[in-house]
Amino acid sequence: MGANSSLFTLFSRYFSLAAVAMGSLTATSLGWIYALIAGISLGLLMNSAYINRNKGTGEELKLELTLLASSFIALVSLLTLRYLSLLDLPLALTFVIKAPQVKSYIRDRRVAFTFLVTSFASFLSLSYLFGFFTGNTPSPAFGLFPVYLFPFDLISIVAGITGSSNFSVVFGLGLLTVVLYKMKEIKKLSNRVRMGLMLLAYFVYSTYIPDFSPISSSVQYIPYMWFNGLGTYGGIEPSLLVGILGTFAVTSAISYMFGSRQICSVTCTAPYMLQGPFMDSMKRYNRTSTLGRKTLTSRLATWYKAIMWATWSSLLAAAILSYLNYLGVTDVSILGNDPTVFYVILYFNFLWYVQFLLMPYFGNYACVNHGICTWGSFNQLFGYLGPFKLKVKDPSTCLTCKTVDCAKACPVGLTDMRSSFIKKGEFKSFKCIGVGECIDDCPHDNIFIYDIRNVVKERLGFNKI
Repeated sequence: MGANSSLFTLFSRYFSLAAVAMGSLTATSLGWIYALIAGISLGLLMNSAYINRNKGTGEELKLELTLLASSFIALVSLLTLRYLSLLDLPLALTFVIKAPQVKSYIRDRRVAFTFLVTSFASFLSLSYLFGFFTGNTPSPAFGLFPVYLFPFDLISIVAGITGSSNFSVVFGLGLLTVVLYKMKEIKKLSNRVRMGLMLLAYFVYSTYIPDFSPISSSVQYIPYMWFNGLGTYGGIEPSLLVGILGTFAVTSAISYMFGSRQICSVTCTAPYMLQGPFMDSMKRYNRTSTLGRKTLTSRLATWYKAIMWATWSSLLAAAILSYLNYLGVTDVSILGNDPTVFYVILYFNFLWYVQFLLMPYFGNYACVNHGICTWGSFNQLFGYLGPFKLKVKDPSTCLTCKTVDCAKACPVGLTDMRSSFIKKGEFKSFKCIGVGECIDDCPHDNIFIYDIRNVVKERLGFNKI
């Protein structure tokens, strides 16, 4: 791996140890510092696990579990006695205990699943702590239920935290090192620029503007700001129709011109969470897991279409009820929420994270591969209708290529692109979201994106490539 990689791994481990020791800060008003530092530590451990992916990941997993215990102790101390957070100091000594013997996360899906779940649980605890100390404690999305309905309490609490600005900050900051590490690995400048825009979109478009900016209370009236579609900022209120319909109009036009990559690879929060090297390496499970293999190639299976139509039908039914509520025709709410708001909270704040944690079993990018994201499929449709596609400079190069790195690199699992390149010189798929891994990994520098920019150049008589 090299000296630099070894130094990074060593740094991530001692930084994580320091973060655990800082858990005692939750006994003071400085607990928010611990929440941020511990969040960054989780990201560093993901990078370390990726760097050592061909070895065992016992050391990183042990520290992940230690950080989880630390965040849980800190959380309990808030609800009971603050001095309990001092237990974080002896907990930090677990670093000297021999790491468990486990396989690499890319060789054992159980290890990968454990890694994802412990990290996510830690981020939930740390986000709550951050909100508590900054005076913005997240509340359950649907309220609390009787003890015998505990599963609903779990959904409500998780959705309440993941839907808060605290989670956007802590989770986003934790994954920042992961995304930056990926950007360092990328070869193509165009793809590095795309990832830079994705990073900017997460912190500005999806976090700062809707939660912290001077116009945060007015974004629902602005076209293109409903970044998750219907229900993002409220119900289908007549006064919000300009913002809602304007968002659909603007985003469909951009997707038509540049492909659905403008959503699924840039402005949505999902790519920020999926395109770091640790998460991206989970694409292995698109090829090896039972469900993952069913999503390979660009073919849209019958079950995929059924799921897509079911999700859209339920959302449109909720939208109609929401609009009729505001007109005074009906009075329907779901667990005290507008129907479309309930839909968005349930999917984007809970179910999306369920499929995220199940990557070792579902494969990477399940939101694209399983047809469960209405906002994604809307933009994928217009991207498919537009000129966006992948093209090759020389199809004969693909014919003699022995590595087929393009298909191996695709995080969505579009393993049939090579045959299309050979036959047509291009590849167009509803599921292609323009991540660009195939372009970056092609050893012959043969693949490029074709979109409205190429169309304009051709019309003006410029070079096609």
